[in-house]
Amino acid sequence: MKQSVLGGLTAAVILSAFGAPLPSYAQSADDLRRASESELDSFLASAASGLSESATTAPEADISATEASDVSGSNLSNSRQRFSEDLVAILPHALDTNQAATVYLRSIPVMTLVGDELATLGESKETHSAPTEGDQDPVNRANEIVDRLLALAETEDPANIEARWLADQQAFVVAWDEEVLVTVNDQTILPDTTQNPAEDVLQMANRMRRLLGNAPALSRVEGMPEPVRPAPAAPQVGIVTSTLTGTASWYGPGFHGRRSASGEVFNQNDLTAAHRTLPFGTRVRVTNLRTGQQVIVRINDRGPFSRGRIIDLSAAAAGQIGLRASGVGQVQIEVLSNP
Repeated sequence: MKQSVLGGLTAAVILSAFGAPLPSYAQSADDLRRASESELDSFLASAASGLSESATTAPEADISATEASDVSGSNLSNSRQRFSEDLVAILPHALDTNQAATVYLRSIPVMTLVGDELATLGESKETHSAPTEGDQDPVNRANEIVDRLLALAETEDPANIEARWLADQQAFVVAWDEEVLVTVNDQTILPDTTQNPAEDVLQMANRMRRLLGNAPALSRVEGMPEPVRPAPAAPQVGIVTSTLTGTASWYGPGFHGRRSASGEVFNQNDLTAAHRTLPFGTRVRVTNLRTGQQVIVRINDRGPFSRGRIIDLSAAAAGQIGLRASGVGQVQIEVLSNP
């Protein structure tokens, strides 16, 4: 299912944030279904302006269910009337082949509720004239969520809205204190979904926090487990083909940058070594017999030529096994096969 719904709304119903009726530009849902996108944008802009004017002139009085139905086709709760400075809109539309409704707070899309396939829309209208327990109609679900949101906004701090991962339910939710308001799933999505449920629930919670109380944004989903990082693979060192014990020395500063016997430029900071007979490129594990420290080096030069010494390490390799200070030391070298 194509999840992103911004720019694709085909119908709209706007719900007032206060008890005054909408002005004369309020249209029926059928009219709005036939409206173009530009007409729909103009409708929303006009509605916002009209609602702002009516807020200064209309009394803060409850309206009857009949009056509310005439205004928007749905009952307006007392909590929504009390939250009189906000524009709340619920826009029904099609999302691919499904019914859907997007909730706007202060003209910002916050969530989209996805319902049944459009093929069942006529049947649903005939058989469900009013919201019922477990109702899957997206507009009814949207109304329930908005009612609860605005009721909480009257007494609770929006800074307590959080994005959470519930491990026992394997679900991402938006919660206000301990109350779960929204579960992000295939039926409740971020309008401009990122296709990442963790990022979607975080954005949904942050929009509610900002639009309901200008609370600072969250940076993480509470309870989200840390990603499991695979353990680094053990280096493949090959099979030991021969072993020899003797004295090692090291060289560096005087030869750094000069061409070695193999033809490559010697770099004292690389883990390399000189040996009298081993083929260039052979890897050798060198163990300092006094400290037990080890290093694997690659043979790229010839030497040492001092009597009794079996290998000449680069400065970096000698430093790794503690031979730089002493200059020489007893080592064991193990010649390794290719892994």
